[in-house]
Amino acid sequence: MRLLDFFVQDMIRMVVMLFPVYVVVRVAYLVARRRKPDWSREPLNAVCAAYGIALLSQTLLPNGIYGIEDLVLFFQGLPPLGYHSYNIVPFHTISAYLFTQNDLVNDWSSVAFLNLLANVALFAPLGPLSAAVSKRFHRFRNVVLLAVSASLSIEVVQFFIGRSADIDDVILNVIGVCIGWTAWSVFHRIRSAAMRIGTKPST
Repeated sequence: MRLLDFFVQDMIRMVVMLFPVYVVVRVAYLVARRRKPDWSREPLNAVCAAYGIALLSQTLLPNGIYGIEDLVLFFQGLPPLGYHSYNIVPFHTISAYLFTQNDLVNDWSSVAFLNLLANVALFAPLGPLSAAVSKRFHRFRNVVLLAVSASLSIEVVQFFIGRSADIDDVILNVIGVCIGWTAWSVFHRIRSAAMRIGTKPST
């Protein structure tokens, strides 16, 4: 729980720090384009911006590498630019988390579960948010393509900034987006059906 609290607090801190930047850029854009804000859309834009900051804070923005030893977090600077860590074998890392032991880390099963869950949960909001932003993403295929593109882009950048790049992260990220989109789709269908029933003329 301490590790989970750390990452949640880190995301909140990044959002608080960088969200004002979004506000300034958004206002400058509206002024430059001489557009009035669409208050029916601005809350959604703000939520998307906050989510984007939170996601990038855990994938591209951290200024160092976090590690775990006996569930105590330690911090060190970024490795040299020549350092690269990657895995291109599907399910290799997932299997390692699920079926191997790490005697150097206390309660390894909890750490492994958190890593797997985080890769799914971090991307789950992308499904419903993309569908809310554009009807293009009401189609499952388009959402999957978006998920693969976004996750692959992040992994490629991570490779070049000295963090690990892992095909299993892409798999977990896409699963997360699909779970989020499916939940949105079910809710959307139920809501649409309820609205149709509510608008039927009484006999």
